[in-house]
Amino acid sequence: MAKKRQENAIIEGNLDPKYWVEKSDPLILMRSVPFSLGELKILDTYISRINANDDTKRTVIFTKEEYEELMGLTCADPRFLEKNTEGLLGKIVTLKMPNKDFLKFVLFSKAYYHKDEYGKPVIELTCTEEARDLFFCIGKYHYFKYALENVIHLNRKSSYFLYLHIVSNRYRKEWEVDLNELRDNVLDCKGLKTYQEFKEFKKAVLEPAVKEVNKKTDCEFSYEAIKRGRRVAKIKFTYHSKTRSIDSQMTFEDVRLLADNNEQTQQEQDNNRESELNYGSLLADLLGGVSCDNEFAPEQIRVLQDLVIQVVDRTACDKNSYEIKCCDYLTRKVHMMNAYDKEKQRNGDLIGNRFKYLCSMIQQDIDD
Repeated sequence: MAKKRQENAIIEGNLDPKYWVEKSDPLILMRSVPFSLGELKILDTYISRINANDDTKRTVIFTKEEYEELMGLTCADPRFLEKNTEGLLGKIVTLKMPNKDFLKFVLFSKAYYHKDEYGKPVIELTCTEEARDLFFCIGKYHYFKYALENVIHLNRKSSYFLYLHIVSNRYRKEWEVDLNELRDNVLDCKGLKTYQEFKEFKKAVLEPAVKEVNKKTDCEFSYEAIKRGRRVAKIKFTYHSKTRSIDSQMTFEDVRLLADNNEQTQQEQDNNRESELNYGSLLADLLGGVSCDNEFAPEQIRVLQDLVIQVVDRTACDKNSYEIKCCDYLTRKVHMMNAYDKEKQRNGDLIGNRFKYLCSMIQQDIDD
């Protein structure tokens, strides 16, 4: 007998900037939808609160204050909120298929404004059945993750789009983008005649966006204009490793993309990846129990494992000695973290996020 789908549950929570946004490529590529910056922040906050592995919980509650903060509103009355929520409900998105078919739908089916049991005004947002796949089945697509704090404080829509472009390409270290592609599609300036000249585009859009992303997010990068003749034809981006703090972010996709960025054939990549996953799951269990005393969740251990194997040389080891070296390395890092944590405790402080701090220590070794 088929298992009956559970009724839709409701997710409540504070506007926590440390939440993760797991976004599939189709959501990134919806450039043709004229979402405002506030609506894009609402969308990211919605994604950060849901569990991509549990599609029974697709209604998210925003307090009136949270909604106003994300939308850039001040003390909005219900009539104004009603008008703003229509933007999220009424805009049609297009999902293009590999065979040139396409599907058009809206992302949200309901925005319910009311007062909760404590008399506090709230807004409930529920995604549509058609959008469920994009929000909850992201494993079907390429996707990447970033902390919500990297986008909710941005003040320019171009900065938001530029951040997504940088974070999804940073594994490449250096890359070039055609100027027209960057202006029209990446930064969503298509049809704006004012920015057809590079001088104006750079002054009004590109340079302010670069400065804001470098200042307010976990990305640090530079760019240079590449000319063809006398005209700028491309923009070259160079990603720099920003000094990683306790609260720096590590993504699951970064490791996979770095591993895939080589000259192997696709079949070799698939075979090696399958072998690595089968072997890596055993190593992850060992790292979690021996080195980390089962402090971290399994998915966090897998991230630590993928970082550790970039530091420890396996070419001169057999399987057993390689596992020992990995455990020894991670154990040393955990001991260093614990020592630093005790030092902070003596000063009345703590490491804010031990997992992220440990990731930053290993990543620093990789960068060095």
